[in-house]
Amino acid sequence: MQHIEHLSKDKKLKKIIELQEPRSLSKRKNVYLHLCFSIISQQLSTKVAAVIQKRFLNLYVVKNPTPQQILDTPFEILRSIGLSNAKTGYVHNVCRFFIEEKITDSKLHRMSN
Repeated sequence: MQHIEHLSKDKKLKKIIELQEPRSLSKRKNVYLHLCFSIISQQLSTKVAAVIQKRFLNLYVVKNPTPQQILDTPFEILRSIGLSNAKTGYVHNVCRFFIEEKITDSKLHRMSN
């Protein structure tokens, strides 16, 4: 909540913040996959994003591919389903980070908001 305290120093923002309901982040499984989907859907209509997300998942035998499976997917394959060069790089970067930093859902859930 420290960021809210900082923002509350601004008179206009303070009024807006006071009107908001306190919210906590909901815990999700496969956080890396949600991040990938978020990247995929950026600046796209929901319909187009859904099509590309479906193509993405169809690349894998399992419902929820692991970060390693996604990282092992060649750049050209991800590009072929409709991802831009930048989005393909970002998806690979997210998965690489989760692998290298040994990030797990349970590790993330133990962290504070």
